Amino acid sequence: MAEYDPNFKDKSGFMALFLGLVVVVGMSALPATIVWVQYFE
Repeated sequence: MAEYDPNFKDKSGFMALFLGLVVVVGMSALPATIVWVQYFE
């Protein structure tokens, strides 16, 4: 159980961090992506 708990906590924390990172990157990249798509069309 000592090995399972940190592993589970680390995975949960990583998923939360990954989700947060995706949201931040998505929010930052969305306007740039729209401008990029309009520029190429």
